[in-house]
Amino acid sequence: MGSYATLYFSNFEVEYFKSYVDPIIMTIFRESDRRQLKWVDDDGEERVSFQYCNSIRTIKLRLDVMGFNLANTINEFNKCNSDVSEYISEEIEDEDILVDDYTFENWLKAMRYIVTSKQYYFELKDKIKPQENPLLYHVLFEHDEGNSLYGFKCSDVRFVFRAILELFDDEDKVILDYSDLVDGGYFSEEEKICESSLQSMANTYIKNEKIILISEGSSDIAVIKRTMDCLYPDIVDYYSFMDFDQSNASGSATSLVSYVKAFIGSGIRNRIIALFDNDTAAEEAILALNKINIPPNIKVLRYPYLEMASNYPTIGPTGIEFTDINGLACSIELYLGRDILTNNDEYDYPTKYIPVQWKGYSQSLRKYQGEILYKEQILKKYFNLLDDIKRRPELKELHDWTGMKKILDMIFNAFNH
Repeated sequence: MGSYATLYFSNFEVEYFKSYVDPIIMTIFRESDRRQLKWVDDDGEERVSFQYCNSIRTIKLRLDVMGFNLANTINEFNKCNSDVSEYISEEIEDEDILVDDYTFENWLKAMRYIVTSKQYYFELKDKIKPQENPLLYHVLFEHDEGNSLYGFKCSDVRFVFRAILELFDDEDKVILDYSDLVDGGYFSEEEKICESSLQSMANTYIKNEKIILISEGSSDIAVIKRTMDCLYPDIVDYYSFMDFDQSNASGSATSLVSYVKAFIGSGIRNRIIALFDNDTAAEEAILALNKINIPPNIKVLRYPYLEMASNYPTIGPTGIEFTDINGLACSIELYLGRDILTNNDEYDYPTKYIPVQWKGYSQSLRKYQGEILYKEQILKKYFNLLDDIKRRPELKELHDWTGMKKILDMIFNAFNH
């Protein structure tokens, strides 16, 4: 026969599940609803019932919060069941039978009859003649077919639950009894079915949702998005890029730390990648996250080590010097390619590449912070290149993508560790 879990609204058996519990059902419960009830059967033996239980009022409110309120439920019924009157006529195969309008109100009347009859639907189904009440017959006939429950076709069964709940008093109970599944060994007595179901659904949802990319500023996002679109056009739609302009968000390493903290505090489950520069300011800002437990769905990353930055021209009090600026001054511009950073006598410095200027000093890290000169011109040159590549794809082969491919590889593999 198998083991079953059964969902009740008061004493009305709404639905049952063989050998499992549908995770969708568990969204209307929480672990605090779990309870064990001891009772004595007709043979005088002590038994234990395992249930999730809460009031109709609470379950209705939870469904409302999730977006399954009564107004949305009625709209869902009207949208998904507009052709049912025709279908009922075909189902009964009798042109002389008049079918009432299959409206939400009439459907709810049929459900009220089913609920108040206090009989199982298959018992009623044998008693109801299609010629006498075609609409009620259809509701019973389509009890659990495909995406229809009790003849209410919908995109989510929680709309049906919300509708049926209208037939009960607020103090009545919604109960999921899974005692049979415990007896059958499908669940242990202490199993947290709600928690595991919600986690399973969250994991599935997360893997199907876009990965959110946030960075220190709008330039970084623009560079990464456009480069990804250029090199990996079939991948770019798997990511959602922070829009600094629309949100009017401020950009800096410190601001990015604040965004990360906000995401952590909100308990958001989406996968998020926070991209920091490979410089002193970023390292100092990230110190604020060291004592925080960062969940696995949030990755805090710094731009990777860059070979060409290991001996790069810098300007300081003593003039031009060549040094390793990894971890000190590598912003997104340093990753745009040697051809973009080449001076070509455009600027007033006798170096092959546009130099980095030392600007500040971190007391806590005892490191200088550097910034490449002519940022706007560098970015404009790079964006012009991307525009040219759209018109002439062969130009793609001539550019140095080393730095940007390092960043994109880091992004693509962020959740593979």
